[in-house]
Amino acid sequence: MGVKLFLMRHGQTVWNLEGRYQGAKDTALTDVGLKQAELASKYLSKVKFSSVYSSPLKRAMDTANIITANKNACVVVRENLKEINFGKWEGMKFEEINAKYKDDYMGWLEDPFQNPPTGGETFGCFTKRTLGEINHIIEASDDGTSIAVVTHGGVIVSLLVYWLKIPVSRWRSIIQRQGAINIVVVDKGFPYISQINYTGHLNPVYSNNEDKVIEIYSSLKDDC
Repeated sequence: MGVKLFLMRHGQTVWNLEGRYQGAKDTALTDVGLKQAELASKYLSKVKFSSVYSSPLKRAMDTANIITANKNACVVVRENLKEINFGKWEGMKFEEINAKYKDDYMGWLEDPFQNPPTGGETFGCFTKRTLGEINHIIEASDDGTSIAVVTHGGVIVSLLVYWLKIPVSRWRSIIQRQGAINIVVVDKGFPYISQINYTGHLNPVYSNNEDKVIEIYSSLKDDC
């Protein structure tokens, strides 16, 4: 049946809460983020992972360690699972970037493959490293095994955009909430995607606060 990948975004961080771009910067989980990791661990309690991989950044590592706390698995760190490098935007809020680097920001929102963040990484280079890493992980895994990959929203989006062949103009259509779980079975190179941005394990009822990032992107749409 191929290799089943559980692609998980880390829990909430202080910078997530403040609406700041994190990228390659190291940030810690909030109490909410720690709880999200615990709930993800509970949701996945019956899954037997043959391997668990994580980005080296603290927010992902802490999430991965909580998820594997009650499992007979150690976390393998992979550098290429790091978030995209946002260059000069890291640590800044959406509105600050839009004010200080407006042309770069609008270009990036429209086409991140051709327009990188100011001093940062193009989406094309980013996708090349994330896809290459995932392919290495799959090649090292046996068919029928389940693999956990704890990483970042951008990493997961880059993979889904590639697998689903989403047009450049629609790359922002994929949302990844904090603590979200995606399930993909890759068999003979073909991705079967059964779950995207699942967060049912985090809240008993839906909250509009979960879609704050959509409001922010929507507010900028007329400028693009």
